[in-house]
Amino acid sequence: MTPKSEHRSVPREGERECGDIAVVRASGELTLIAVIDALGHGPLAAAAAKLAADHLDAAPLDRGILPLVEALHAALRGSRGAAGMIVLLAADGRLQGCGVGNVELRSVGSRVPSVLTPGVLGASINRLRSFEARVAAGSRLVIFSDGLSSRMELDRVRGLAPGAACDALMAQYRRSHDDSTVLITDIEA
Repeated sequence: MTPKSEHRSVPREGERECGDIAVVRASGELTLIAVIDALGHGPLAAAAAKLAADHLDAAPLDRGILPLVEALHAALRGSRGAAGMIVLLAADGRLQGCGVGNVELRSVGSRVPSVLTPGVLGASINRLRSFEARVAAGSRLVIFSDGLSSRMELDRVRGLAPGAACDALMAQYRRSHDDSTVLITDIEA
């Protein structure tokens, strides 16, 4: 199976820099899909988001989701900290994920029982909780920061390509008082 991803990130109204960031990276049989939402907004939040993205761009993916998120947590120490949803998707459809804070994952076409860990990456987390699922071809994963309303209706964008669906969700559900990111991944056969 091949994942096809698109994302959109928009800073808070009146800001130039965004503290939300999306990362999509393939390495061998694994694809990393992540949305990071640094605390606050503006230049300091953008710096923390970039630190997280740089770490995820270079981190080994073959050790599993918990070591990946633990290393990200350590890399963000001393920064503003962040919430995040990090997912590893294998070519055979196996998915491992870990969410910290209030970045959400929703799925269409496969049941993905995402579990969130309370806390802040780089600051304090009691115990990381991970989740696993198997996603089928034709499924869609939607990961979004709290800059979009959690009341979004994914059925409204079901027939749209990932980029057009991102644009439509931003137009309808974005909260202008916060940085906003949405990442959509379609799982193709």
